[in-house]
Amino acid sequence: MEHRFIKHTFLLAIVILLLCGCSIVNINKQSIDEIVDDILSTNTNLKTISLEGYSYYLPQGVNLKSNKFMNSVLYYNHRKMYLYVDLLSYYYKVDNSYKENGSYYSRKLDFNNKTGYLEINELDNEYYIEFMYNYSKIEAYTKKEDLNKTLTVMAYILNSVKFQNNVLDSLVGEGALNYKEEQYNIYKSNNNDSDFLDIAEQYDDGRKNSKDEDILDIGKNLE
Repeated sequence: MEHRFIKHTFLLAIVILLLCGCSIVNINKQSIDEIVDDILSTNTNLKTISLEGYSYYLPQGVNLKSNKFMNSVLYYNHRKMYLYVDLLSYYYKVDNSYKENGSYYSRKLDFNNKTGYLEINELDNEYYIEFMYNYSKIEAYTKKEDLNKTLTVMAYILNSVKFQNNVLDSLVGEGALNYKEEQYNIYKSNNNDSDFLDIAEQYDDGRKNSKDEDILDIGKNLE
């Protein structure tokens, strides 16, 4: 009896491992269009992070390092990602003005009455990603072999962003949100020269360490 139980448990573990392995392989084999279409076409109510005026979901493996109002510093796969939620553009329903171009990947997005764009530029052995959707934007650098996995977690985060209209009404009424204070055009592609990354760096807990040191520190924390 005990032998049969152990055998059954072992077989079950193999099945789970195979299923997980297949999922990873499928993500790596999917095209960028397939990843974007599959995730952004799905409505979701997932939420793990609640901030003033909005909330969003962090997939497993993504960590929130710091946040200040509309800016969040995230870590995934030992790499830094910057999330900017444009409450002003959402509140005033600013139109998406992005124009597709000749980048490695450039696409204007439109799903479920939410718009955005995805632009990827190749830099040596890395990719610079600008993923904007539903008045929120993530920028990050990633290695070629990690591109699909990084795009997947980005898509889940952006698709999960929810705005709290009553809070935003209050912020606008109190003057906490003002176009004159806006520092960044969310619909403008940076084309490898990201002023957004420079702006977001201000909110990284005042850290003065180098990028490599930041990656090393978070890597130790995740292991």
